[in-house]
Amino acid sequence: MITEDLMITYWNPFMEKMTGRRSEEVLGARIDHILPELGRPFFHSAIRGLSAGGNPVFFSAAMHRNMVSPEHRVNLKINRIATNGQNILLLEFMDVTNQFQRIKQLQTYVGQLSHLNTQLKQKEKVIEKLAYYDKLTGVANRALFDKFADKYLNEAKKTGTMLGLMFIDVNEFKQINDTYGHNTGDKVMTRVASLLTESTRKNDIVCRYGGDEFLVLLPGIHSLDDYQHIAERIEDNKKRHIVQDGYDLWLSLSIGISFYPDDGNTISELIEKADEYMYYNKQQSREQQNQL
Repeated sequence: MITEDLMITYWNPFMEKMTGRRSEEVLGARIDHILPELGRPFFHSAIRGLSAGGNPVFFSAAMHRNMVSPEHRVNLKINRIATNGQNILLLEFMDVTNQFQRIKQLQTYVGQLSHLNTQLKQKEKVIEKLAYYDKLTGVANRALFDKFADKYLNEAKKTGTMLGLMFIDVNEFKQINDTYGHNTGDKVMTRVASLLTESTRKNDIVCRYGGDEFLVLLPGIHSLDDYQHIAERIEDNKKRHIVQDGYDLWLSLSIGISFYPDDGNTISELIEKADEYMYYNKQQSREQQNQL
């Protein structure tokens, strides 16, 4: 702070650090003697105008260099403060270099936060995958199935559409495991999941229900024709010859289908009915094979 005749009345630690001049060295001295750059006409003219009742004054570092020292680029703002009937001038020196450094630090911090946010989102995806997807096959697990099953059933009830549910079992899967080993069996299970995913629609939910059993939710079924298109794609693939780990295998599926509202009003009822149909179809298939 200075008086109207430019005498320094207060010199804070910030100014001590910038100028290298301690407070006791400068108090009572003229500001333009301590900071020679402020002895130029532009500064004296601004002080006279401000003392006469003018508005606060601002000098930018871009226009006025070396106001404090060659090492510091500073902006200067001057305000008038009336105290005890006397006008005091408050000079606020703002270190632009330091501000740039803070901005750079802030940009670095924002960049770090962005990177951290990306990592968190990636971890969230991993956690979600662990929580909602089968580790072996990559299709939905029972937790995700239950989540979508309730949603699709409520939509079917509101819109008056059908909800289809398929219960699918891999025939003689235990024999595949026992004959060729669990590693080969796991790969076969993964191929079944891929087959079902490729054969169904984008919004259908393929779920590994447990062991060698799968469930498929078929929302938005308006007629049996809608189901037939999906069923035909699965039927074309449900019995096929495959080669896995060098072994020639027959991949065979048994399928049961139930529909809301004809076969039940709850997901549990639809699963139970589809399971019954699947078991019946499996028995029929076995009987036909025995007759051959």
